[in-house]
Amino acid sequence: MTDQRVQELIKECKRQEESCAYTAVGLYIWEKWSRSWNTVFIVAPIIFGGFASSELLLDIPTTWAPYVAAALALLAGFFPTIYKALGMDMRVSEIGASATEFTNMRDRFRQMAATHTQTSFEEFQPAFEQLMDRMDAARSASPTLPEWCFKEAQKKLDSGDYAFAVDDEKSGK
Repeated sequence: MTDQRVQELIKECKRQEESCAYTAVGLYIWEKWSRSWNTVFIVAPIIFGGFASSELLLDIPTTWAPYVAAALALLAGFFPTIYKALGMDMRVSEIGASATEFTNMRDRFRQMAATHTQTSFEEFQPAFEQLMDRMDAARSASPTLPEWCFKEAQKKLDSGDYAFAVDDEKSGK
């Protein structure tokens, strides 16, 4: 019979595994959206500036052409400022690195829960503490996940997108 303290550590590993899964998936979702917004805010001013100075404006009635050109130039100038002011420079690589770390942590907690079922508490507890120290470091280095990303992650995980066939006991595999 295994020590009750070992069983509690196994349950905590499973909790941490689940927490890491939701965080990682949410971060991957955020990274995807951040990458898209990053592209928009970099490319849009170039396009607006190009149109503002384009001869295509000559096809617009002459009374409107200067106003359209000025509006496009204004947008081209404002986009970088708006991007920065709204905090949309979302540190895409930082978000991606955090997502990777939480994915790795998820796997480590899963492995620890599976492989330490027959070990003593005295052996399990230090390994668990070391992994929790790594978890604390990952949490402190990670950008705060927006709520909408977490909700999307819940939907994705709850739909079974990240379920492994090997874990499906009914599959008989």
